[in-house]
Order: sequence, then structure tokens, then C-alpha cells
Amino acid sequence: MTRPMGRIVAFAPETNGWDGPVGQLARKMEQLGNDVWWIHRDGNDCPINEFQNKNNCEINRGIFDWRELLNGARWLITAGPTLISNDDEIASWSAALTFAELEGTLNALILSSSEENFTAIWSKLVPRIRQFHIIGLISSEIEWISNYEEWDIPQNKEELINTLNRVQHKTLIPHLLARETKSGGWGVNSHTYGISKTDTTQDFGMGEWIGSFLHGLIKFGHGEEATQRALEESNK
Repeated sequence: MTRPMGRIVAFAPETNGWDGPVGQLARKMEQLGNDVWWIHRDGNDCPINEFQNKNNCEINRGIFDWRELLNGARWLITAGPTLISNDDEIASWSAALTFAELEGTLNALILSSSEENFTAIWSKLVPRIRQFHIIGLISSEIEWISNYEEWDIPQNKEELINTLNRVQHKTLIPHLLARETKSGGWGVNSHTYGISKTDTTQDFGMGEWIGSFLHGLIKFGHGEEATQRALEESNK
């Protein structure tokens, strides 16, 4: 099988992964004209327009040939729910991150937590957080990070953005994104060059929003002006 260079690879091995944020992102990016491939629970991969649900397949962490699956891939997309799934799913995710680094593939993650499972997800993510080039949050998750870190809880938009910036400076994630859809909405990217903002965000799912941003990043590049344009692209 010939896999295209520079493709986006989506991996969400939990049984409902296709319906979650990784599946949303994969479908959005394919609609925008990107080469997007899906890695199944059984260790096989395919372009997402050939996707067939394999939720009933058993997963075995040893079945994945990550060097082959990630060879030539530009991005690996995962999400927080994998980190609270079963041991084989978590181990497969961990191996994928390791081989992504070896293959020069950039990692992006959508946190996609709830108040009930945030700590379980975040505590597993923190030890590996510098392996990620992009992490996407919602505004509530900024509050939960503040509580986890025993910081003051942000009370308004300005304080949420300041806290996001604090997390970025602590973790050195190149692109730490957050959005709020209430009251008109806003989106922010705290990044290596500073901070980019947009005043409104469309009523997309989080996976779609990050997918549109990533498409913009691929389209415009990673410089300061390019990241602002990519953030604006996320509203389209």
C-alpha cells in the first residue's frame, strides 16, 4: 500500500473514536482537501473515505507497526478519551507518540474532557505534554487546569487567556488553543511567538474547529502572522 507523504493520520482506538473529536477533525480536514488516513483498532490503516467501522475488533498493543503506519506522515491526531480507555488502547497511544517523534511526525491532541474525567486525562497527559505541537482546549478546561495546579480560578475572558498563556509558558507547547462558544464566542492561540485572538467562533464541534485551524496552519505556515491567519481560518 502506498501512503502519501505529508498526510494527516488520525488515531482514536477507543470503540467510539470515529464519532468523537478525532473523527470530527479527520472528516473536516478531508473535506478541506487534505490527505487524511485512519488507523483502526486492528492495526490497519486506510484513507478515511474508505473507512469501515471496526469497533468490534479486538485491540492488541503489539499489532501496530508504527514505523510503517507513520512513515511520511506530517501529523498524528489523538484525543483525551483514549487516555481513560483500556490498557491496550493507552499503550498503543503511548507507542504512537514515541514513534511519531522518531519519524518526525508532529502530534496534535484535542483534550475533550469533562469535569468528571479531567484529572484522570490531564494527569496522564502532563508527563508527555512536550511531545505535542498542538493541544486544543475549551474554556472550562482552562479553569480545571487552574484548579489542578492550585492557581487562582479565572473569572473572566481576560483571566482565562492569561491562564492559557501561563500554561503555554510552563509547558512550551508551540500552539495551545482554546475556545469559548457562549456570548458570541472567542478563540485564542497561545503560541511560541505570542498570542493570537479571534472574537467569534462558529458553532463547530471542537474537532472541526481544530481541524480548520490545522488546515490553516498547513496552508499559511507557523510564523506569527501565519498563526493569526490560521486561527481566523478556524471560523470558516
